[in-house]
Amino acid sequence: MSKRWSWGAAIAAPGFALVLLADPGIAQSASDVVGIWNLEMRQVAQRATGGVRNVLLRVQEVDGRLQAEITSPRNNFLDVDSFQYEDGRVSVEFGAYEYSLNLDDGELTGTMISPVDTLRVVGTRQQGTMYAGDEPEEFHTTRVAILGHRTGSAPPDSEPDPAGWLRSRIDSTEDLALIIRGTPVPFTNAADFEEVLLAYAGRRVSVTGVWVGERLRIDAIELAEN
Repeated sequence: MSKRWSWGAAIAAPGFALVLLADPGIAQSASDVVGIWNLEMRQVAQRATGGVRNVLLRVQEVDGRLQAEITSPRNNFLDVDSFQYEDGRVSVEFGAYEYSLNLDDGELTGTMISPVDTLRVVGTRQQGTMYAGDEPEEFHTTRVAILGHRTGSAPPDSEPDPAGWLRSRIDSTEDLALIIRGTPVPFTNAADFEEVLLAYAGRRVSVTGVWVGERLRIDAIELAEN
């Protein structure tokens, strides 16, 4: 026996647009759309060269009902005028904008109709409320290499005082870098480890830290065993 959907009336104001979920099986499938969605589309507003526009759609389930908000041009969340979700199809009305989307394999795709144009939309799920998406997980690492100059230079092997050799060639600890396979990797927080960096300058060290772009944020540094 097939299941039938039972829909509640959309409420335009003052609260969210609501969808009534009358069946436990339906509630489970409806949870697939719950979350924060980053909707990306082409930017057409007064830009001859185009660009990318992102809006966030936040869908919540409260007391068996779906509630939806979307970000406005002022970057704050506002209640949508109408929201419906059925069999993977998502329909959103917000002012003069109408979104017709399909949820498939964890992604929303479809179109947004505006007074200016009809645009293709791609939506991805995220945890936070940043237009650029969630920040990537920190990548921790431990690297063993020579503590040299940010230009890639390091004391020659025959140098009896490698620390003195390097300290005479730097203006500050910002000039120090870990030379990994001939490539200098500078630090984001060299000033926080100034004393130990100057003491270990020109020597082989073990650095535990986090990659921040092409730099390392030092968590710990010690002399490496030969």
